[in-house]
Amino acid sequence: MNNLEPCIIETTTATQEDAERIAAALLEQKLAACVQLENVRSHYVWQGKVEDDEEIRLSIKSAAHLYAQVEAAILALHPYDCPQVLMLPITAMLPEYKQWLADALT
Repeated sequence: MNNLEPCIIETTTATQEDAERIAAALLEQKLAACVQLENVRSHYVWQGKVEDDEEIRLSIKSAAHLYAQVEAAILALHPYDCPQVLMLPITAMLPEYKQWLADALT
């Protein structure tokens, strides 16, 4: 557990169904310990045009050494041409939560 570098990986989808399919795959493959889904409103520029859409944000609790596998799984299941896939490092964490994360990813 001491070597585990916890992280949060984020992506967004247009539909609840896409979000749930991605979350289930990540959990089944033990690439995530938890995936939280929340509704968000996204304002962004796409192909030179300002867009405004409802999306589902996936907040994926994982580990840095699994990022490439998480990214590949997201890309394989994601319908967007260019999905957001961001890794956010965690600099502090309750030791018991870190242990739970480590246990869930093995």
